[in-house]
Amino acid sequence: MSTTPTETTVETRSTIGQNVPRFEDRRLLQGQGQFVDDVWMHRTGHAHFVRSPHGHARIVSIDVGRALSLDGVYTVLTGEEAKEMCATPFFQIAPAPAGNLEEWPLAVDKVRYHGDAVAVVLAETRELARDAAELVDVEYEPLPAVVDTVKATEADAPILHEVVGTNVAWHGIYDWGDVDFALENADHVIEIDRLHFHRFSSTPLECNGAVVHWDPGTNVVSISSNNQMPMFASMVIGPTIGVASNRLSFSSQDIGGAFGIKIGSYPQIAALALLSKKAGRPAKWTEYRTDHMLSAGQGNERTFLDTKVAVQKDGTILGFKTRAFDDAGAYLHYEPLGAVIWSQVCCGCYRMKHLHVEYTATLTNKCPTIPNRGYSRLQHLWLTERIIDVVAHELGFDPVQLRKQNYVQPEDYPYETPNGCVYDSGDLPRSLDMALELIH
Repeated sequence: MSTTPTETTVETRSTIGQNVPRFEDRRLLQGQGQFVDDVWMHRTGHAHFVRSPHGHARIVSIDVGRALSLDGVYTVLTGEEAKEMCATPFFQIAPAPAGNLEEWPLAVDKVRYHGDAVAVVLAETRELARDAAELVDVEYEPLPAVVDTVKATEADAPILHEVVGTNVAWHGIYDWGDVDFALENADHVIEIDRLHFHRFSSTPLECNGAVVHWDPGTNVVSISSNNQMPMFASMVIGPTIGVASNRLSFSSQDIGGAFGIKIGSYPQIAALALLSKKAGRPAKWTEYRTDHMLSAGQGNERTFLDTKVAVQKDGTILGFKTRAFDDAGAYLHYEPLGAVIWSQVCCGCYRMKHLHVEYTATLTNKCPTIPNRGYSRLQHLWLTERIIDVVAHELGFDPVQLRKQNYVQPEDYPYETPNGCVYDSGDLPRSLDMALELIH
């Protein structure tokens, strides 16, 4: 019996606008998923971190006696011990002076944000480890804190890292076109004193976690974690704990959501490696949701000051200038890469030709930031859309029509932005109409 093969065309292959069956569900529904909490090794202990209740404080003393007195508690690792076991602080991406910042797997000498880990307990069960962590007695000397990204740059602001000597992690100016000429010759100049994009955090179903074993016989460190960038984590962890890449095994299997946030768990994983080495047994960490909200990397908070927008009387927006202050938090876990990546969307959807952005990344007494979906671009796109709304309000334009008028038009593609990015295709006015139809 012969059959005629079905002709396959671009149209029949397309998944755009189609309901596409998921192929990955069967094994998950059958309970065959391999998440980090499913990983187990012989003689594994459970870890829990002791975290600071202060935003900025000097560590006077740490007494682990009461915690160790509980039956089933294997050991406690403090920041000073961790530092002694390390070969070097974590690698920093930032140039000097911020590149001189010293971060260890656990806080040493002082804490720099509420949730900063000062010690980690290893015990027979997860619940016992958490109970024992509450018995670790830490004496703190509170210090003045700075939580405002603009105030962090002022001369009298508390310095987070004395070895750096400043809270400015990065500063640079982006200038495309001739914004001063545009402002001088525009029919209208709209001024916006301050715009603030808040902090936020992704909330994956599965929190951070890892199982780490430092084999005392082979000196091989085996890591199973839901960290979503194991190669990056390995490159940072290995040199710090003094383990060569050929003796560091790092695997990530199923990940219960991440959204970028699970890039930043490498300090805890490094601490677990040292904890395993000290205890002589594997260390397993399954993060509680409360700890996740305290210390898992948060999305960039950004403040825009002194924004000036050049607008023609017909509504054509020529460009704008602004000062952007980005809050990186207490440590630089991925920054200042955000100071660069936002420029991919410098104009958003619009045909602006003149832009000037003075960008400052700062250190503050807050949880460190880490890429969350839309990393760094989200904040700038929000600024651009707020500018459109403010201009429409101030000059009496309809915000929808003002957007359509200033969009890159279908006939403009391929379109090159002022900083050299190329948009290959699109129909932005039609896309906006479709969105409005769905909304209404």
